[in-house]
Amino acid sequence: MSLGNHRRLSLLLALGALTLIPACRKDQPPPPAPEVTEPEHPLAPWSWHKLGGLLVVVGEVKEPTELTLTGHYLNEHTFAEAGPVRWEMYAPPQGEVAVLRTGNGKMLATWNFDAPESKPPAPPKPKPAPAPAKPAPRVKPLPVKPAPAPKPVPAPAPIPVPKPSAENKAWPETHLPLSKGIFRKGAAPKRTPAPPAPAVAKTPPTAKPVQPVVPKAAAIPPPTKPVPPAPSSIPPHPQPVLPPPPTVNPSAQWPGAGEALNLLRGPQGSHWICMTFDGGSSNEVAQDVLDALHERNIHTTFFVTGEFIQKYPDIIRRMVQEGHEVGNHTMHHPHFAPNMKRDPKWTKERFQQELLTADEAFLKVAGRPMDPYWRAPYGEQTAEIRKWAEELGYRHVAWSEGADTLDWATVKERKLYRTGNAILDRLHQRMDKQDGDGLIVLMHLGSARPESDRPAKVLGPFLDQALDEGWNFVNIGTYLQESGRPRWNSSKRLAMLGQTAPRQ
Repeated sequence: MSLGNHRRLSLLLALGALTLIPACRKDQPPPPAPEVTEPEHPLAPWSWHKLGGLLVVVGEVKEPTELTLTGHYLNEHTFAEAGPVRWEMYAPPQGEVAVLRTGNGKMLATWNFDAPESKPPAPPKPKPAPAPAKPAPRVKPLPVKPAPAPKPVPAPAPIPVPKPSAENKAWPETHLPLSKGIFRKGAAPKRTPAPPAPAVAKTPPTAKPVQPVVPKAAAIPPPTKPVPPAPSSIPPHPQPVLPPPPTVNPSAQWPGAGEALNLLRGPQGSHWICMTFDGGSSNEVAQDVLDALHERNIHTTFFVTGEFIQKYPDIIRRMVQEGHEVGNHTMHHPHFAPNMKRDPKWTKERFQQELLTADEAFLKVAGRPMDPYWRAPYGEQTAEIRKWAEELGYRHVAWSEGADTLDWATVKERKLYRTGNAILDRLHQRMDKQDGDGLIVLMHLGSARPESDRPAKVLGPFLDQALDEGWNFVNIGTYLQESGRPRWNSSKRLAMLGQTAPRQ
């Protein structure tokens, strides 16, 4: 083989090797991307705060968890999904210390709800993980096109410069006025001397000064008296006469006023239960209820409206004579706060008038004011409304969860209706639960049910069974006294009732 052919063969082998290298690189898999592990963020700490009459517990769980909050008054349970948790419940009375635990008994927090509200520390913001570097893609260079020749720009028209006058003498030497406060740098204009002022002829001393002629102002016509309208043949519509708003004596401050208390249950540990009864506009089972309580020497708390008092004064007198507490259920049983939002038409004065008018009706029948409690119609109230009632000496009393017997429901309300026996059996089951101690039960003195299907007909046997099991039937005053709240003296309300409508 000649030397020339040998060189040609070596060159061809070298070129072939170069073409095989990229093909081999394409067959190789790309290197694996580095794994990015996200740092595990800490769970939000548990805290609580009060929102009106509610207690709000806030925190976070890593997995679905059952939560319990137990104390002297509280015994609440809920199930939380994984993630942030917001748990709302009614606020407990003063003196409550509760423990937050998971379903398996792990303690998460212990709180004294008389202490300032807990505020969780702001969690540190996690630093973002650095993104893996990506290889820069290969970009083919684009052909460079020659830039087009710039078009000739016409020269701007010269801006006329006004001649300096006496008004522009104070302008800077290095700026010339253009228009509307805009300045352009340039040479200062040459100042021309101002023309001499014309000579003023001296007035001889004997000449009188000339008085300037002042034009007279246009004559203003005197104001005309308004002409009264012609008498109409239609008589004016009479305006309704509203009762004067109640006047609260500032010197008679009630202990605890402004607390906005919403009593939902009594203390636990004494096997207590409070059976409360509301009286609105009917009294079908009132005598049956009073008979069952009197036979067993049980004293409880009733909440009655002013309309009930006026229609059934003998029942009211019997309640008082047999030692029961009688609280306020307003005069006409209105809707104060549908969906727990105050209706704007119910102002403070109008709301307080509803309570005092009912109390005035009770004072005429019983000879004394109502006991220092009230219950909102339909349970509709807000913290603001509860404070308004406390100014008059009434604490709000609701009912415990699961203790509304729904004894008012008839066959028409199929989803809510239960027989009389079923209602009291369900109440007995509620008492047997872990948080059954300290319940406030809601029942009614009116019932549109058939007489044979009223819970009051079987109330006596229910009370006997509960007494045999060791239950103690108490009134609302006992619950409040046990919680450390002083009993309000209702006689301080006599002055308010006298200002609203004097006794006859």
